[in-house]
This record gives sequence, C-alpha cells and structure tokens, in this order.
Amino acid sequence: MNSKRNKALKSLTGRSEASTLLILIIMIIIVACLQKGFFKWSTMDGYLNAFFPLIILAMGQGIVIIAGGLDMSCGTAMAMVLCVMTKIMNPNVSSSGVTALLVGLGVALLTGIVNGIVVGYLRLPPVIATYATSYVWLGIALFVTPTPGGQMTSWFKGFYDLRKIGFNASSKQVMPTALIWLLIACIIWAVVRRTKTGRYIYAVGSHNDNSYASGINTAKIQLRAYLLNSIFIYIVAVFNAAQNGSGSAHMGDTLTLQVIAAAIVGGIAMTGGKGNVYAAIAGALIMSFVSKIIYFAGITSAYQTLVSGLIIIAAIASSILYSVRQKKALLKGVSE
Repeated sequence: MNSKRNKALKSLTGRSEASTLLILIIMIIIVACLQKGFFKWSTMDGYLNAFFPLIILAMGQGIVIIAGGLDMSCGTAMAMVLCVMTKIMNPNVSSSGVTALLVGLGVALLTGIVNGIVVGYLRLPPVIATYATSYVWLGIALFVTPTPGGQMTSWFKGFYDLRKIGFNASSKQVMPTALIWLLIACIIWAVVRRTKTGRYIYAVGSHNDNSYASGINTAKIQLRAYLLNSIFIYIVAVFNAAQNGSGSAHMGDTLTLQVIAAAIVGGIAMTGGKGNVYAAIAGALIMSFVSKIIYFAGITSAYQTLVSGLIIIAAIASSILYSVRQKKALLKGVSE
C-alpha cells in the first residue's frame, strides 16, 4: 500500500504541471495575504479582465511551441486586428460591428497563414520569420491607426461585459465575459486535441524529421498550429476592442515576450512536443501575480521591471533544469 502511495506521489510531483500549479497556489496565497478582499467577486472579476489577454495569448503560443515553432508576432498581430476592427466600426451603424468581426477574423487568420507558410513551407527559423512578420503587422496597424483611436458600436461592448448591453444589468455577480471567452478557448483546444491534428502537433514538435518520414505533412501541421494561434489572437483583439472602444498599434508591444515566458513557466518545453496548453493558463496567472506581488511589496517602479525579469529568468531556468533532470533520469533508467 505504501509503495503504491509513494509511486502515485512521485508521479504527481514529477510532472512539470504539478510544480506549476504549486507555484500558482503559493502566489495566490501571498496576494490574498497582501490584499484585503482578494476573494471578493468584484476583485476576482477585475483580475480576470486584467489577466485575460496574457492568458489567451499564452494558450495560443503554447500550441505553436508544442508544434516546434514560436510566434514573435502575436502581440503586434493582436494590435493590428484590433486597429482594423475599431477603424471599421461606426457607432451610428449597428451592422458595422458585424463587418468588423468578420474582417477582423479574416485578418487574424491571414496572420496565421503567413506565419505558417514562412515557418512550415519555406523552412525559415521561427524566431527570425515571425520577428520579421511582427514588423509587417506593426506597419499595417500604424497605417490603419497612426494615432490611438477608433470607434465602437454599442452592442459590441457585450464582448467585454454583458451588463453593458443590459444583460442582468442590476446584478453585480453576472458571469464574467472573460470567463466565458476562456471557456470557449479551452473548448476549442479540447476539441482539436482529440483530433488527428492535435496528436500530430505533438508528434511534429517532438521530432519533425521522424514525423515527416512516417508520412505526416509536417508543414501543414505547423500551418494549422499557427492558424489555431491566430484564433486565440482574434479572441483577445475582440475583447480589447470591447473593453477600450479604441485601438492602438503599440498595444501589444510588451505582450509578446510575456506571452512566451508565460507558456514556458506553464511547463511547455521550448524544444517542442511537450507540455499542456491548459498549463499555460497557470503560467500566465503566475506571471500576472508576480507584478501584483511586486506592487504590494512597495518596490519602486524603477526596479519593478528588473525584479520581474529576474523572476521570469528563474522560472524559465527551473523549467529547463526540470527537463534536463527528466532526461538524465530516463537515460539512467535505460542504462540500468
């Protein structure tokens, strides 16, 4: 009985997702101690809205990384889609919101197609290829919206807060729209994960050449991974448009590196083929709570970025060390 219990415990603690979850729980406890009323509905709702863009983008980035790629353009791509939608919408024309949604979806999918082609079919290194496309998306966003601005139809606000369009307006505890979006994102990945594409994403990320030799169209799978990522980018753009009612070409400038770090902190291996997209949610929450802890600790703004960077480096280093330790353990088991 004890041996079975020890094996179960070792299996649980030996997974990177378990360590990520443990760190998240510790973060929540620390923030709850530092902030009064942390578990109030309004506080939790506010945190969810603030953390939402990083959470969703980290999920999309996680899919790309698992497939053996990387997207250095997700922040600027989101900003471009946002600028296009807020440019199209006219508060006096209700149907312009529908047009903005359709055009925004088309633009988002286009970013995924372009990134997927240059990485999957042209075989360019993902870091260089998507870093280059990030400047293309930024240039288009600046062309569409040179200065921050834009408009929004009244019903579009419901994509951020259902109470804005009269849904249960008298209640303070209506289900957060951000949570609804998060559930939709999780369902999307849950469905894809159970398909052949979902299995192939892991296979291609684990070993591209072997996957190709076994008959898998690796370029097509990487294209699909970037397309899935573009859907998550689109969700964030819609949410931001509804929240702010305007767009800015530079809104996603600082997001990209945070998104990549969140995915890695969530236990997704940079080498590809390993990790859980849902764990990227925990990684994004950890990253977000880090900034809150720094704020509550009274650290001046001049040092907040430095401290955040050091914590991110420590988290990524621990993730890499975990992977190395797992490989050594595997090799030792084989040799024995």
